[in-house]
Amino acid sequence: MQSQAQSLPSTLNGIDLAAFQAAAEGLVANPASAAVTFRARTSWQGALKSRTEISNWDAGGQTIVRRHRIDADEPVEILGGNSAPNPQDLLLAALAACMSVGFVAGATKNGITLESLEIDTECSLDLRGAFGLDPNVKPHAGHIKYTVKVRGNGTREQFEQIHREVTQLSPNYNHLALPIAFVSELVVTPS
Repeated sequence: MQSQAQSLPSTLNGIDLAAFQAAAEGLVANPASAAVTFRARTSWQGALKSRTEISNWDAGGQTIVRRHRIDADEPVEILGGNSAPNPQDLLLAALAACMSVGFVAGATKNGITLESLEIDTECSLDLRGAFGLDPNVKPHAGHIKYTVKVRGNGTREQFEQIHREVTQLSPNYNHLALPIAFVSELVVTPS
């Protein structure tokens, strides 16, 4: 006869359940380990192209090395080369990816097996504001629309609760939904 502990899955939604539990317990036991810092360096690549290099990040006082590259460009219709997603595309992708993490974590925490998860995002803005052509037009979207399509063995009520938690806890959702302070510095190097 198998014990109940042996019949429990070791992973759910691709997440190692023991590691998931240990990570949560570690953050609660040592709040200083929860402090993280992410960094990115973006450099102009000519025309309207840019390249962002992602390198080290800090977690709980430790620097962890990693390397990623993200290219950006604008569509041809607004003078770009359409060689990569534009900044609005990347913003929407970052929002939906962060919310997706929250949905998967919430489902896993609640023992829900996901079959599929998609988040469609959309924002509209007036380019006259973005290009400074009309001072009466704001350079940002008035709203961001998103639709979550989820399928799994949870109830509608469980998925609604996870969605509420995602809107409360997703860093990128809250970066966009709530005021956030910007601290800037301009360094000019003479030619």
